[in-house]
Amino acid sequence: MNHTENPQNNPQASSSEAPAPESLPPKNQSGWLEGISRYHWLVFLGCWLGGIFDGMDSTLMSVAMPTAIGELTGSTDKSVIGPIASYVTSIFLLGWMAGGILFGVIGDKLGRVRSMVFSILLYALFTGLAGFAQNWEQLAVCRFLTGLGIGGELVSISTFLTEVWPARSRAIAIGVLITSYQAGVFIAGSINTLFQDWRTTFWIGALPALLVIFLRTALKESDRWLEAKERSLDAEKPASHWQALFQPAHVQGLLVGGLAFGGLLVGYWASLAWIPLWVQDLLQTSGTGTERGIVTMYQGVAAVVGCSMAGLFCDWLGRRSTIILSSLGCLLASGLLFLTNSSFSTAIYWQTAILGYFIGLIQAAMYIYLPELFPTLIRASATGFCLNIGRLTTAIAVFYVGDLIQLISKQQLGIHWFGNSALSDYGVAAFLFALAYLASVGAALFGAETKGKPLLE
Repeated sequence: MNHTENPQNNPQASSSEAPAPESLPPKNQSGWLEGISRYHWLVFLGCWLGGIFDGMDSTLMSVAMPTAIGELTGSTDKSVIGPIASYVTSIFLLGWMAGGILFGVIGDKLGRVRSMVFSILLYALFTGLAGFAQNWEQLAVCRFLTGLGIGGELVSISTFLTEVWPARSRAIAIGVLITSYQAGVFIAGSINTLFQDWRTTFWIGALPALLVIFLRTALKESDRWLEAKERSLDAEKPASHWQALFQPAHVQGLLVGGLAFGGLLVGYWASLAWIPLWVQDLLQTSGTGTERGIVTMYQGVAAVVGCSMAGLFCDWLGRRSTIILSSLGCLLASGLLFLTNSSFSTAIYWQTAILGYFIGLIQAAMYIYLPELFPTLIRASATGFCLNIGRLTTAIAVFYVGDLIQLISKQQLGIHWFGNSALSDYGVAAFLFALAYLASVGAALFGAETKGKPLLE
């Protein structure tokens, strides 16, 4: 059932804490800040910190991959490093997928804050342990368990803030929240430029565990979730969680969300996440060794800008149009980056920034859109399903990137890809996978528009 959201008439609908008289906004306050209390900002801070460490720990492997895999295998040959890097990344994505679905259910069953705490502890612990890996198989296991926590945290923070924040400015708040992940990407790049030892970078990745203390003492469960949980317990014959999730009324949202985010994931992880290896291939033996980190920093800063603007675009153009626009932007930016550079130059920095901007825009738009498609009792599970079912396809796609690179290398003996025989094998493979952004365009065309509509109860 739909309920009109009006923070002034129904404080419980927009805050997980009934505001005290002194926290109510002044009568003359207007605009997107209306109805926002001190507790709202506290919730935002907790979610934002969780997201920034999520982005940091997920990206550390990308920037450290060339040196980590090289040291653990004792090889610098890309025909050795490429396939193993594909395996490790695929295993990480499988963990991310499983964690997103698992913690979505945990969030609906046990609460949003508990889900956040458990997921942060998981990804922080195993990011730190990855620094002790003695072979690539141990590294892969740690990355799988890290993925479990990272997938769960992104579902938890987006669902929690969606339910707590006032409707008037919810899209803007979620868009700014997702800057946290991209800010984490920037931090990962910074760590890589400051600490050349890949083990040290992973040990630094264990620090987010300290955030749990703040979350447990400062935040309480969403009133929306508590009330929905109480209503479900009062029902005479409540449907099982999975029966409720896959009701016919929700199937279209699940299909649209899964396909739309799946297209983003394939394009992102098979292209942007491989940029450090691509840069390394372009550099060969030249460069200072910091270029991978600097490129990642450019991407992270630009993505923060894209995320920050997503709420404005979603409220202006609508959720679906924003997803379509940003998907096409990702595809065109990928072509510019990977198909026009056969050697390293400073142009790669700003071209990566363009791609990062559109990545941030579409990523935040997805996190704004998906929780709005589903009612409270299945919101975390359904959002987790949409965000992560595409990761299975992504993990499979990334698994074969190494094989595709080897195939491209063989074909380049007699074939000029895109009319340029000097293109990097990594770059050609990355662009081919970037075509997956078209799946996001197609899915958005068939989705329901949620702009201006109240959350489903």
